[in-house]
Amino acid sequence: MGQSYNLNVDCTPATMANIELVQAPAHGSVEFVKENIYSNYKDGIRIKCNSRKSLGVSEYYTSNSGYSGPDIYKVRVSYGEGTIKDVTVNINVIKN
Repeated sequence: MGQSYNLNVDCTPATMANIELVQAPAHGSVEFVKENIYSNYKDGIRIKCNSRKSLGVSEYYTSNSGYSGPDIYKVRVSYGEGTIKDVTVNINVIKN
């Protein structure tokens, strides 16, 4: 559902994101996994990092069996150097 990363200008991890689940989804679960991911910087010197994987944290949402419809969860992401972001993730689960 999302990814968190904080890279140095040489594309190495500056700090590892700490993600706290503030509000759990009502119709599923969320897992946070440290893994190599592609960053998605929109501009600036770190845009060059988007072409290679660096260590970060991915968020994976799994709906309850048989559920379809809206769901939501909230996380607080901090990087240990003062940056804190509160993020609301809205999900629309569809049946396959």
